[in-house]
Amino acid sequence: MKTKKDFLTNYATNPDLAKKVLNKGGLSWAEIKNMGWDAYDAGSGAVPGMIYYSDTVPFAKRNHLLILQALEQFEQECGRLEGKPTPTNETQYFNWLAWFAWENTMGEVLNYLDIN
Repeated sequence: MKTKKDFLTNYATNPDLAKKVLNKGGLSWAEIKNMGWDAYDAGSGAVPGMIYYSDTVPFAKRNHLLILQALEQFEQECGRLEGKPTPTNETQYFNWLAWFAWENTMGEVLNYLDIN
């Protein structure tokens, strides 16, 4: 059985960030398994803990360094992401970082769960 604990302990690239992201998202492990890729998409509105800027911006600010580390690792493995907002627009920048953290973590979760 594939559990959240096993994912965080043995599979997550950045377990500390993954744990924080999954907790912030507000979806249970069972909900994520049932929703599959519907839980991945930022535009779906399916992630109750990350709908409003008042959710995403403070989260990204609190976890800024962890998210930047994950972004750097992602870009080293996959190439530079185009269209990233700059810190000059603080709301867009931190919202984007929060959603990068969610989608990056969910990509790992869905791969771990073998959900295609």
